[in-house]
Amino acid sequence: MHTRHPFASGASRCRQRGAAALLLIITLVVILTIVLAPRLTLWQVHNAAGGRGYQTLIDAKAAILTYAANPDADLPLVPPPAVPRRLGQIWLTPDLPVSAAGFDGLSKQSAPGIPGCATRTWVPGQALKDPNTYLPPIDVRCFGRLPWLSLGLPGPSTPDDQLGEVPWIFMSANLVVATLCMPNLNPLMLSKVYTIGGCPAAVPFPWLRVVDDRGNLLSSEVAIVLILPGPPVTAGQARTAPIDYSPAAYLEGLTVAAGCPAPCVPGTYNNASYNTVASGLAWTFIAAPSSTSLGPPAGYYAKPFAFNDRVIYITASEYFEAMEQRARLAALQTLKAFRTANGYLPYSGDNIPLTPLSTTSCALQSRFGLLPANLGTNCGGPLNYPPWFTAAGWGNYFIYAVDLGCVQSPLALPGCPAPSLRLGGAVQRYNAVLFSPGRAIQNAPFASKGSAQSPLGTRWLNDFLDSATNVGGPPFDAAGTPPSANYNDRMLGIP
Repeated sequence: MHTRHPFASGASRCRQRGAAALLLIITLVVILTIVLAPRLTLWQVHNAAGGRGYQTLIDAKAAILTYAANPDADLPLVPPPAVPRRLGQIWLTPDLPVSAAGFDGLSKQSAPGIPGCATRTWVPGQALKDPNTYLPPIDVRCFGRLPWLSLGLPGPSTPDDQLGEVPWIFMSANLVVATLCMPNLNPLMLSKVYTIGGCPAAVPFPWLRVVDDRGNLLSSEVAIVLILPGPPVTAGQARTAPIDYSPAAYLEGLTVAAGCPAPCVPGTYNNASYNTVASGLAWTFIAAPSSTSLGPPAGYYAKPFAFNDRVIYITASEYFEAMEQRARLAALQTLKAFRTANGYLPYSGDNIPLTPLSTTSCALQSRFGLLPANLGTNCGGPLNYPPWFTAAGWGNYFIYAVDLGCVQSPLALPGCPAPSLRLGGAVQRYNAVLFSPGRAIQNAPFASKGSAQSPLGTRWLNDFLDSATNVGGPPFDAAGTPPSANYNDRMLGIP
């Protein structure tokens, strides 16, 4: 006769309850998997599409900057003696429907003098406008679909871009106009505030503005905005001709309601409303999360909230920084070619720091100032800057210092063997130093000048360089001196 353990029946019941609980958990997992699998798939697809979308914008941004920094690419389009495209100037203006054919992926301007921008009152099918010929009030609007075919980028899967695969591009007309309208297409134009009026002016057109998802200003000095629209989010975005000719068929807006969490700027922001901004004022774009994301929309957006624009932008400072890299290389190559041909370097502008500068004072034997111009034989030979370099005013921007032993003088030795210019406390010596002065310092404190710098005004050396050391050098500040609120000089030694 077997004796039953007093706890046997209890253990059995525990095992049964444990098995039931495990079965319940497995059942719940199966149910949740069935219910959530489509949701997880949508999340994965949404994020994958978002990744592809932002990569499209990054590729478009790189293509625009590469094109703007390579004016030689357009030389076959402009036979001599026509002036080629300047460094930073954009001829590939946006793709807009100016005929029944609609969008075709091509720029609507391919050479100077061909109208390439819309206006505040433009409607699809109308001709475009040359921003060089505007009259106040300023109503130029350079926008449209990215000219993907002209830039060699992938196009849409359907002619009317149902899925929103081609970015829209919005450009400040400052990047389109010619020399007479804007002679200095370089950081010097950032030294003047915008004033309404006729060309020429330092900045004849307003820069663009971009705000964040609560209306807070991200930048008021934007050169280019790129927006990838995405699929339609409203019934009004039926992308079939002729409705698909309007930017409102692709781009959206939203309203940040009063009571939004601070900091915020309540108001309505619409990426498609090019015609609602008063002439002469900046156009504002908003970068906000998509209403088609899986999470709930922010409670401070007015309803209905339908928005899926993805936005990146290029500030004017970023744009000219990219252009400056190319311009600096051209300056160095030109100086190198001069030295190869002559055995020494050219003189520069005025060598007295606090007197007005000159680009043609070679006869004065000056060794510290602006880059020398395309000089003649009085300086030992010509300097052959690329036409796009001088046409954009880069000779009015860079500051150049040259050692006494490496210019045309009785003290010079063949090959300039004994350089003496020094950057900071470094041991290495240089035959010349090329300065990138950056944008003017126009807010206190002022390091080298007791007031705001004005390189397009007095043109004194302390209107360009930001420290007393650089103005009074050599020696100059060390290469790699960190920038600050009142200092943005960059120094490059030339052996």
